[in-house]
Amino acid sequence: MRFKGFLLIAIFAIAAVAVAAEQQPGNIDIRSSLVGARVYMDDAYVGDADLFLEEVPPGDHMILMRQGGQRIIGQFSLKPGEMLMLEGRFEENRIVDLKQVAREEAERRAEAERKAEAERKATAESEKGKKTEKQAKAEPKKAEPKKTEPKKPVVASAKVAKGPEEERRELHVNIIRVDFDEGSGTDIKITPKVNQKVVTNFNDNKSTGGKIIRSKQNYVLCEGGGCYRDWTGRFFYIDDTGKRDAFLIRWKETVFTGITPAGTSKQEMDLCLNGDCKRIAFAGETVQGNIERYVLSWTKTAFIIRRADILKEISDAGAKVPEF
Repeated sequence: MRFKGFLLIAIFAIAAVAVAAEQQPGNIDIRSSLVGARVYMDDAYVGDADLFLEEVPPGDHMILMRQGGQRIIGQFSLKPGEMLMLEGRFEENRIVDLKQVAREEAERRAEAERKAEAERKATAESEKGKKTEKQAKAEPKKAEPKKTEPKKPVVASAKVAKGPEEERRELHVNIIRVDFDEGSGTDIKITPKVNQKVVTNFNDNKSTGGKIIRSKQNYVLCEGGGCYRDWTGRFFYIDDTGKRDAFLIRWKETVFTGITPAGTSKQEMDLCLNGDCKRIAFAGETVQGNIERYVLSWTKTAFIIRRADILKEISDAGAKVPEF
C-alpha cells in the first residue's frame, strides 16, 4: 500500500510539472518601422514601440499598432516559455514574426541553391557528353617522341609552407565584415565584405525612413519622427565539412529628434541563423555576442562575424587571427 501511495504521489507530481510547463508565460519583443507606434495587445494598450513584454500568458494574442492615421494588426500564437520577435512594417501594412520570416527566407534560398546546383550538374554532364562524342569522332594521332628537357636546379623557397590545419583556420575564421562611414550629408556609407571562398548567394540592401537632417553642430537628427537607417544582408556560409548555414542580418539605427544621454540614435541588430533569430543592442564602445558557433564583434564603425571555435583554436595555438 505504501508503494502505491508513493507511486500516486509521483504521478501527481509529474502531472503538476507538465501542467506548469504548459502554462509557463513567454515574452514578446515588439519593434516598429515607425518610431513611437502605439501598441495594443488583446485590445489593451501596452506601450509604445519599441518595447519588450514579459510574463505574457501562452496562447493566441491579437497585436494592433497605431501611428497617426495608420493602423496595422496581426494574430500570433505564443508557445509556453517562447519569445516572439515581432515587427510592425507600416510600409507593408502588416506585422511580421521575424523568426518566421527568417525561416521562410532560409528555406527559399536553400531551395534556390539546390535548383542552381542541379542545373550546374546537368550542364556539366551535358558538356561532358559532347566532349566524349567529339573525341570519338576525331581521328587518332600518332604520338610524337617526347623531348627531354634539361632539369632545372631546385631553388629553396624562402616561405615556409603552411600545414593543412593552419590553412583551414585561415580560410574559415572570417565570415563577413561590414563597415559604416558617416558622410558629410545625412546618408551613411555601408560597405560589406564577405569571405568569397566560403560564402555564397550573398545579397544586401539598404534603406532609410523619415526626414533625417544634420544640425549646425554636425549631429544627425530626425525631423518629425519615424527616422531610421538600416542594412540587411543574406547569404550562405559553407564550412570545412560541407555543412551549410543560412544567415540573415539586419542592422538598424533609429535616429532621435534630439540629443539624449544615450546619444542621437540607437542601434540594434537582428542576427538570424537558419531561421533562429537573436536581437542584439549596441551599447558602449564594443559589443560581443554569440549565436551558436559564431561570434559577433561590433564597434561604432564596423562589425565582424567569425567562427568562435576556430578563434579558440588559433588562440590556443598562440597564433595571430588573420585580418579581415
